[in-house]
Amino acid sequence: MSVPAVIIRFLLLLTLTVSFVSTAKPAAVCADDRVRPRAVAISRQQEWIATANRIAGTVSLIEANSVLKDASSNDIRPETAPSIVELEVGREPVDVVWRPDGSLLVAVHRDHCLKVIEQRPSKSGFHWQVTQTVELPGHPFQLKLLTEHNQLLVSLHHPDSVLRLDAETLEKLDQLETGKLPRYFAANDAESWVAVTCELPGEVWCYSLPDGQRISRQEIHNVAFNLGQPAVLNNLQIVLPVTVNRDFPVTEANIARGWVVNNRLVRLNVPAGDVLEQRQMNLDMRGHGVADLTGCFYRPQQNQLVVLSSGAQELLLLDLDRVHWPTGTPEDFAPQHLQEQPGILRRVNVGGRPIDFISLNRAEALIANELGDSLQKINLDFLQIDQTVGLSKSDHETLIATGERLFYDGHRARDGWLSCHTCHFDGHTSGQVFDTLNDATYETKKLTLSLHNVAETEPWTWHGWQPDLTESMEKSLHDTMHGREPVTRYQAQALLAYCETLKPIAAVTPPAVADSRQQQSLQAGRELFFGNAGCSACHEPPLLTSNLRYAVSRVEEHSIYDVFNPPALLGVSSRRRFLHHGRANSLHQVLKLYHRPQETSGVTLTNEEIDDLVNWLQTQ
Repeated sequence: MSVPAVIIRFLLLLTLTVSFVSTAKPAAVCADDRVRPRAVAISRQQEWIATANRIAGTVSLIEANSVLKDASSNDIRPETAPSIVELEVGREPVDVVWRPDGSLLVAVHRDHCLKVIEQRPSKSGFHWQVTQTVELPGHPFQLKLLTEHNQLLVSLHHPDSVLRLDAETLEKLDQLETGKLPRYFAANDAESWVAVTCELPGEVWCYSLPDGQRISRQEIHNVAFNLGQPAVLNNLQIVLPVTVNRDFPVTEANIARGWVVNNRLVRLNVPAGDVLEQRQMNLDMRGHGVADLTGCFYRPQQNQLVVLSSGAQELLLLDLDRVHWPTGTPEDFAPQHLQEQPGILRRVNVGGRPIDFISLNRAEALIANELGDSLQKINLDFLQIDQTVGLSKSDHETLIATGERLFYDGHRARDGWLSCHTCHFDGHTSGQVFDTLNDATYETKKLTLSLHNVAETEPWTWHGWQPDLTESMEKSLHDTMHGREPVTRYQAQALLAYCETLKPIAAVTPPAVADSRQQQSLQAGRELFFGNAGCSACHEPPLLTSNLRYAVSRVEEHSIYDVFNPPALLGVSSRRRFLHHGRANSLHQVLKLYHRPQETSGVTLTNEEIDDLVNWLQTQ
């Protein structure tokens, strides 16, 4: 490199460094220019708004008065709005909540921690900074602040539980048993009970407060999955959005009939309702599905329910005074009165991916639009977007971002009933079994595979027949989604580019303990995996899979395949169903019932050895 070039680069670096030091606002960290706000919260006095930006790994802090009350502009961008600050917090922040003292709590999923953000004095007045990091025993999904009891609830994955912390000190109080993959909270106004949604099966668990005793466990009828944010009605009921697996082959005609999935609302009596009191109502209409219902939010003064459909890119508004809940099994489509009587169900297309919602006042609300990289202020009386606050500093659409839009877009499927995300939740797996043509035949149902590290685990599909992942993307869009638009090679390549970004969720490293038994168990499990149990013969490091196919499992009589490509076991701790048929609900069931080592490697393991092997796998 020439001397002038070196000098120029040095001066440029110096300029950038001085620019960074002179500002009280840390530079944005925008991965591929994708910010992706997953959650939004507003402080008690409505002075500050915060978003958890999942892909950028940041939190945006927005001075509400100088942005949202500025009627002079309908489109605000961060480079022109000095009142928008962005702070780096870690890998995949998923939720934010304000404490009464004005500090902000951030749940960082992949770093399994909480971050505390506070204002600190500076020469220019103040600045925001991360002041505390609290390690968690699992990966957080949502936070719930209980001000009456000074408690903070955290829904945790791996291990699945609800963690209770002191809201001020953030010290652990206890950890509540839940179903699998607890996600969303809802509590009554008096905070005498709290509910949490769980997956596989779709359930709602209710606990009394402040003692945390379990009151009820209600399973949602009809194979419900991807349960969304519940809304509390009159402190006696909750309404939550769900997707229902109809268990029919994934054909174009079945999608159009509502026989593959339904997108429904479920009403439960809480905290201790009877199973016969449960009500379900479909929101899909013929030719107009509402893929991926994400959350419900109640407007008590108007007795209206706001429902976000992230796949259909819509906000739905239901007049509950005129809604008649079906008393029996829901029909394939929305009830006739929703379709025929004007005003009961209204909708507005907001674009992008509406993912979270907060009320500002009687008429206005904010939507966190994940794929729009923005906040949208909406007038609910007129159902119109009044203002958009951009959170990304770039208008450039990368190939990855294009693929991401395709992945979450319900319009890519026939009539908008589902998206790639429906089955592959956030690029992972919904844990559902579907009957697609991925294995060339129907009536050969398969568990939805995770897409984590998918680009590195050829060949593809359960049977390993597909050697070209781009062709596999085209086939999924055409033969599984059955969209009306033609599939282009560019779209398949974009979808592949996005899938290449999907990585496994690392297991939480168990803390060191005085009892050496845990460490001995992990070492024994590792030795079994790579030794006597013979697991590594098919599940080779580093991804714990191989590019070969093996006849190691029972197949359906009419299947044209009799061999399987082993799924990668890296990140297996984040899965809750196993094997191609999905009948195993734990790794213990895999090794004791369906995939016993004596049938694969000829070695019989004791119960203690199986425990050791499972313990080690859960750390991968």
